[in-house]
Amino acid sequence: MKKTLLILILLVITKINDGQSLFKELNNNLDGNEIIAEVGTIKITSGEFFYSYEYGPAFYKKESGSKESLLKYMINEKLLALSGYENNILEEEETLSMVEDFTSDLATEEMFKDEILGKVHVSKNEIDTIINSKLIELEIKWLYSPDQNGAFSYLQSIKNGNSFDSLFISQINDSVYLDMRMMNISAFDLMKKNPALYQITDTLKAGNISAPIHTGDGWYIIKLNNITKNVITAESEHNKLEHEAKQAVTKFKMDELSDRYVDSLMKRENLIIKRDAFNVLLSYLGKYVLTDEKYNEWELEEKLETALGNLGLSKSDEYPGIKLVTGDNQSYNIDEFILWYRNRNLYIKFFKEDLISFSQSLEKLVWRMVRDKLLTASAERKGYFENERVVTQSNWWKDKIAYSAVKNKITESIVLVNKEMNLSDKKSKTELENLSEELSEKMFRKIQKLKNKYPVKINEDILKQVKVSQINDKKAIELYTVKNSGLIPRPAYPIIDKDWASWE
Repeated sequence: MKKTLLILILLVITKINDGQSLFKELNNNLDGNEIIAEVGTIKITSGEFFYSYEYGPAFYKKESGSKESLLKYMINEKLLALSGYENNILEEEETLSMVEDFTSDLATEEMFKDEILGKVHVSKNEIDTIINSKLIELEIKWLYSPDQNGAFSYLQSIKNGNSFDSLFISQINDSVYLDMRMMNISAFDLMKKNPALYQITDTLKAGNISAPIHTGDGWYIIKLNNITKNVITAESEHNKLEHEAKQAVTKFKMDELSDRYVDSLMKRENLIIKRDAFNVLLSYLGKYVLTDEKYNEWELEEKLETALGNLGLSKSDEYPGIKLVTGDNQSYNIDEFILWYRNRNLYIKFFKEDLISFSQSLEKLVWRMVRDKLLTASAERKGYFENERVVTQSNWWKDKIAYSAVKNKITESIVLVNKEMNLSDKKSKTELENLSEELSEKMFRKIQKLKNKYPVKINEDILKQVKVSQINDKKAIELYTVKNSGLIPRPAYPIIDKDWASWE
């Protein structure tokens, strides 16, 4: 059993504001722009250091010199970033587009704070409703069928006198486990994670079943097996629930207002997706995300040839700049979507059950890309890219992205050399261990050279003044924060690689 607990927090704007409030709470006499260290031309401020500390890995928080340990690794990363800048690493397409996406996300976040968050008002009744939903526990079971006929066959079987539970048990086998057909969840969590399912469950009484329900991946018949309500036993527990409920209502209202805001932007443009360009994109992505069997079964190669023919092109041509979406004032091409997709592909899931669901999931992504582009343009028009907080945090991210790109290049060079040397001949260690050891050695040597090239100055007085929440805490846990509500999923703030724990 792992000694550390990995907590995944989906961080929204209000949660990031909590982080900013925490700095003021712990460091009320310290300016966030105080310089803790200078690494060549890069300055590490008390604000950047604090957020990196609070949202970073746990290993340095367990040490007595926690702050000094973190600063050492931050300096290492800044040195490698400087090496990247010297080699114009941010001018490469991949890193440049990543910086642009992160900066756009920061700018639109500030725009939303001004234009949406300020309009959110929360009543006591709304808070009480959320608290109540957090106390209600639901036990839900369901029957699943990939097609409509199967779902209605189950329904008819129930009408003929067969019990839901017997049909439920019949679906459990070596590859389908109980927790794949049932869940115990609070009404609040269900409302948050699956609003459509919550609305259906909310109409059922304990023991009742629903009509067949169609979703993107098949058909479901839901049974509300049981409902229980917990009792609040302590004032501290009630205060905690009240705080969580206020945040939840705020987020729900922000989402609603932001949806209206985005809808108004989209409607003004009269945007349409160009069908032939879409089919080119569908076939192109299909090559990477589908099995060969499905790609051939769905005849995507033929669809590609037809679409290119309609555009006056062939597979042997180079065809950049094909317009994917057009409107009254804006247009977006396939190349723009590919760049947008590349920076988010780790967080994207396609439905691949059939060609229709695959096409629908891609279409939603295209509209998501358009939404992001429109919001970015709006933030730019309103001057949010010059906002002080945006400029400051954008520079933090530039350093982090430059460092990561340099590290990736070092890793790729090691992998290439090891392939040529047939690393598998080394019997004493696994390939992964060898790669980690070689990367550590190569990073250390490079950092030593960079320290001779770029001066490093540390302001010990400012470092001592920065107060953090945990020092020398053997029980410190891994806290991994992901902001997934903006233009691109990303950590709330730049943090050091946890690999530093094993590299040195």
